[in-house]
Amino acid sequence: EAETYHAFDAASNRLYVADSAAHRIWIYASDGAPVGAIGRRGAGDGEFNFPTHVAVDRAGMLYVTDSLGFRVQMFDREGRFAGQFGRHGDSSGDLARPKGLAVDSEGHVYVGDALFDAVQIFDRQGRFLLSFGERGVRPGQFWLPTGAFIDSQDRIYVADGYNQRIQIFQYLAGGGDE
Repeated sequence: EAETYHAFDAASNRLYVADSAAHRIWIYASDGAPVGAIGRRGAGDGEFNFPTHVAVDRAGMLYVTDSLGFRVQMFDREGRFAGQFGRHGDSSGDLARPKGLAVDSEGHVYVGDALFDAVQIFDRQGRFLLSFGERGVRPGQFWLPTGAFIDSQDRIYVADGYNQRIQIFQYLAGGGDE
């Protein structure tokens, strides 16, 4: 059975739906009318190998987890390929089983990784910043994180699949040497 996840861009009134079985992202108007699609199966720019999650930032940039491509791809509002980050591996910034995906108000991209049982955070250019979490059942630990969402107050909701719970974290802006 295919996984489908979606994101809505209020500025353009577009709904993006990831269709992992079809290896593409479907685009719909807010009234449900089809607008177009992005991608096909493959390993090139704008191609997917089982895309699973989508997120849209405040500027309208679309982010897609290309699950078995072990990367996140970015597209502008017109659906044009704008970049990618990630690679298959087991080091910080690598992706093994990318699942959840969300973007905060400052453009930080949060990617849940079901193999590492952690959430990795990247900047707008795809540079690895930090990660949080590890395998376990205590607060702050995950066992198969499978989804992420960030609300308007930059609270980070992580679906902790095997532990059957949602954990909530708060992004705290500023305070560092920038």
